[in-house]
Amino acid sequence: MEFDLFIILLLLILGFIAGSISVICGIGGGVFFVSFMTLILAIPIDIAIDTSVFMILVSSAAGFITYYRDGKIHLKSMMIFGFFSILGGLSCMLLFIFVKIDNTLLKILFASTLLIAGLNMIKKALDSRKNINGSELIDKDYSVKDHDYKSNLPKTVPLFFLAGFTAYLLGIGGGIINIPVLNIILGYPIHNATAISTGIIFLTAISNTIFKAIFGQINYIVGIIIVVGSIFGAIFGAKVSNKMPRMHLQFFVAIVLMLLAIRMYF
Repeated sequence: MEFDLFIILLLLILGFIAGSISVICGIGGGVFFVSFMTLILAIPIDIAIDTSVFMILVSSAAGFITYYRDGKIHLKSMMIFGFFSILGGLSCMLLFIFVKIDNTLLKILFASTLLIAGLNMIKKALDSRKNINGSELIDKDYSVKDHDYKSNLPKTVPLFFLAGFTAYLLGIGGGIINIPVLNIILGYPIHNATAISTGIIFLTAISNTIFKAIFGQINYIVGIIIVVGSIFGAIFGAKVSNKMPRMHLQFFVAIVLMLLAIRMYF
């Protein structure tokens, strides 16, 4: 790919769009990163997935630092959850050293993930519609440090493992699995669940990027340019998120995700 001014601007715009939507709708950027690179830039999906893992590392680092400074993450518990997610990514890497997965199958798996993400976003929008104020009540006495996660931890180990496995295989963050596990099974408030999920994604992305750098094909130039655009998009999204009808936007993005999935199927 030749990087003339048009291509650079296109990559920045795609990154900006992905970053904005990710922040406003609370969905990981990986689903957009891979889709854009595959469908718009015609990059083979295996290279797009490897590059997306690198991009997620960069973007999740900023989110992790922000959430940790805000006191929304308990580092010890995050490290425990992240350990099992890293094991999932390592297992996926070892498996596909010996088993070559066809790009067509990768597209089908990724498209199916887009469909799940779209349906999950519709569910979130419907749930928020039931809430009169469109927001949760937050217990001011809640302490993430003292939260009891150990009693239900054994139930979540396979799920965190699956999140890491999926993140390595499809180039996504794994939040689609992490957040429901943290919120529903472990009982973290949704705000803390989102923050801790970002930390888990960051830890998993570190190891997955190392594995991809050794055994994969990361396009660092494309990745860096799109990530720069996504950082500005995230800043923009954070500023306008409270001024937009989020429920309507969630429905719109869900439809876009499902259309992307259909396009990737065919």
